[in-house]
Amino acid sequence: MNGIHDMGGMQGLGEIGYKENEPGFHEPWEVRVFALVQAMRSGGLRPYIERIPAADYLQMSYYERWYTALVTRLIERGVVTRAEVESGRADPASVKATPALTPAVARELLFRTSQTEQHIALTPRFRVGEHVRGRNIHPTTHTRMPRYTRGKTGVVARDRGVFTLPDSEHGSAEPTPQHVYLIHFTAHELWGEEASVHDALYIDMWEEYLEPA
Repeated sequence: MNGIHDMGGMQGLGEIGYKENEPGFHEPWEVRVFALVQAMRSGGLRPYIERIPAADYLQMSYYERWYTALVTRLIERGVVTRAEVESGRADPASVKATPALTPAVARELLFRTSQTEQHIALTPRFRVGEHVRGRNIHPTTHTRMPRYTRGKTGVVARDRGVFTLPDSEHGSAEPTPQHVYLIHFTAHELWGEEASVHDALYIDMWEEYLEPA
């Protein structure tokens, strides 16, 4: 889930560089990487992307990071070996997926929308209109909590429903379903008095990221 941003009057952020007719892929191999990620139902590449050394990360294109993360994940999960990746050939003795992925199933995966909302009854900790503060946490592993919201106060604008906390999903802990809230932060609160009084950010935040203000 991604935050909805309204930063119309903020100065000094620079041009976003939006291109109206930007293609989804620039090279044929990028399509193949995308297809591999879909076919492997791998998901959860973000923690592996974050582990790419900074010097390498900054030199890579978007799908080069995807490819590097996918290969790392598959090797660590024991799906393939480094030798198989480097040779481009499967070890005859390796375990094959059963059933094999057919072209029909592959086509279906392209149009399948993942259902991430959890339809379970959990009592929300916060209510719409309530003031909350971003917790001052500094996890060493993956988190979706924006660093600039830590210690900042906002207002609950909407309860999005129950979703699995991605921090625990990608770690060793069990999945942790909890409410996600759309939080309204003023630009003044986040960026200081020089920010425009007309600007605000609306950010989706898991319950674990918040505390009463």
